[in-house]
Amino acid sequence: MTQFNPNILLVDDSAVNLEILKEALSRYNTTTATNGDEAMEIAFSRNKPDLILLDVVMPGMNGYEVCSILKSNDLSKDIPIIFITGQNDAESILRGFEAGAIDYITKPFNIMELKARVKTQLSIKMARDQNQRLINKIRTVNKKLTDSIEYAKKIQNASLPSQDYLNKVLPEHFIMLRPRDIVSGDFYWVEQTGNELIIVAADCTGHGVPGAFMSMFGVAYLHEIVGKNGITQPAEIINELRRIVIESLKQDENSEVKDGMDISVIKIDKTAQTIDFAGAFNDMLLIRNKEMQIYQADHMPVSIGEVNKPYTNHTIPYKKDDCVYLYSDGYPSQFGGPNDKKLMQKGFRSLLLENHQHPMPQQGDIYNNFFDMWKGINDQIDDVLVMGLRL
Repeated sequence: MTQFNPNILLVDDSAVNLEILKEALSRYNTTTATNGDEAMEIAFSRNKPDLILLDVVMPGMNGYEVCSILKSNDLSKDIPIIFITGQNDAESILRGFEAGAIDYITKPFNIMELKARVKTQLSIKMARDQNQRLINKIRTVNKKLTDSIEYAKKIQNASLPSQDYLNKVLPEHFIMLRPRDIVSGDFYWVEQTGNELIIVAADCTGHGVPGAFMSMFGVAYLHEIVGKNGITQPAEIINELRRIVIESLKQDENSEVKDGMDISVIKIDKTAQTIDFAGAFNDMLLIRNKEMQIYQADHMPVSIGEVNKPYTNHTIPYKKDDCVYLYSDGYPSQFGGPNDKKLMQKGFRSLLLENHQHPMPQQGDIYNNFFDMWKGINDQIDDVLVMGLRL
């Protein structure tokens, strides 16, 4: 259908009626058919009409049958049909609408009324077609964007430690990483250096694509800080990471970009049997003998902030079977449950205490299943990262 010159198919077995209709609708392109077979051939063609005016009583198939066939075929189902017929009783009119017509005009008709009804239906179809074109365009753009982000997810996943490496260097563990969108602003990082094992759980500002960009920066910076520069004390790692973030993103008190990350970093020293911990907003939880100890992070982001003091380093002797948990705020912040409220830190920590004696892989399944049950029909509001280790 074109905006200025729509095409109308006139279907009537009377040559006189067709001439009257053609004259009345002379401002439009019109095509004629004298029976149902001709009408369907035109409706199924490449240049299908934008509107059909259809008689009821014709040789062969009647108008109701033609309308039903056209409305059941994908090639013609979107073409609006107006019955124009001498069958003016209530039962005939109802049958016409049941067959799929959008209007019903009885003969003899008023030419001005006919023109008005045709104009209205063509305007509706033009608007509907335009909407469909916009929807198709949006779908195309959305697919391209989604395909790009799906590929970005592959790149992001490739930047994370491989499962073979994790199985090699980590003690018994699970990692639960669930992006809110396709890509994630939460990430984890693991590096073995001598007898020391560095483990990082981070939550970058935002989620989706912005968060994923920041997470890639974080991974690259950690490789430089730990792998290249040999810094292994958690507080010093975060101090240096904050310095690089502020410098790289040109952050100051007046800058618009103040993005960064919340993070928890631990160093497991197998020789000394100690854990060193430092954090920016993200705490570390340790469960020993069925009791939970909370090691609090500093309330300073890994970015420009109101306070830029050095981060605090905690050194904790560990014992066999201690359970350590690092996590972002996505899990406790999720809305759900019977009252549609956040799980909160208290509920999350109770969940860990209740299940910490299970093997770590089983715990991972438990927390994944509980998250789904808690969330229910609600949308996931943030990226989720939970890491568990049994020493």
